[in-house]
Amino acid sequence: MALKKTFCDWLTVRYQLVVRNEDNLAEEATFCFSYAKLIVLTTFLFTALVACSVTLSNTILAYWLNPAYIERENQNKVAKLAVALEELETQNKEQEQFISLLQSIIAGKEVDREALSAATASTMSSASSQSASTSPGTEDAARSKQETSTAPVPATAYQQKDSELQEVFLFSPINGIITTPFKKKAGHYGVDIVAKEQAPIKCVADGIVVLAEYTLETGWVIIVQHCRNLVSVYKHNASVFKKVGSFVKAGEVIAIMGNSGTLSSGPHLHFELWHGGKAIDPEDFIAF
Repeated sequence: MALKKTFCDWLTVRYQLVVRNEDNLAEEATFCFSYAKLIVLTTFLFTALVACSVTLSNTILAYWLNPAYIERENQNKVAKLAVALEELETQNKEQEQFISLLQSIIAGKEVDREALSAATASTMSSASSQSASTSPGTEDAARSKQETSTAPVPATAYQQKDSELQEVFLFSPINGIITTPFKKKAGHYGVDIVAKEQAPIKCVADGIVVLAEYTLETGWVIIVQHCRNLVSVYKHNASVFKKVGSFVKAGEVIAIMGNSGTLSSGPHLHFELWHGGKAIDPEDFIAF
């Protein structure tokens, strides 16, 4: 019992450490401590030092001094670069296929529906989150087209000719007079609209610009990919305001009507609608 009391006294006895000036013995500083405080403080410092050493050995020191760690990190980087390179190659092939399909559309050639759907899948990833896409069969689409009326109605509530477009509302790209209607058999896959010179051209629906460039025959062309495999084409513009990859909203101005291209005989807009790789008559869906 006496031994226990002596040990407790040894731990709890308070001591004072005084620092004096050697010349005049003036008191400079005073420190009060006990052995219990010293043991606690020493244990805390030792634990902190061990934790810091373990952390450094697994991070900074391992990176500097451990060759195996460096080799493993380099292998991980090489693997990530290989995956990124493979993804870039896939995207490059998809873009080349999509550009080829767009060139066919600009040239007035109908393209395969499945090929267009596959090529535009990645392009419409941001637009598909805003509206769910549907994919009914061609027989249902044809039956719906036969049952619906062909008379045009206002742009925000047009009658449907294709069941895939039942929830899509199209705006008129420009207010004007149609001089040349849609003539599929004659190879005229759109409508020619004459309006005031320098009139603004609006996007018919939300979508992503997939082409905006100048061609010799059609001048300044801008093509917008919409949901449900719908593509709108605007040709012979004086200028375009959007770049490839830009997201545009319905009714937003994307170009100015002009007379560019060798196939243009005067200021007008040549407007086309393509659905599933097939040209459709814009007058069936838009009131100009």
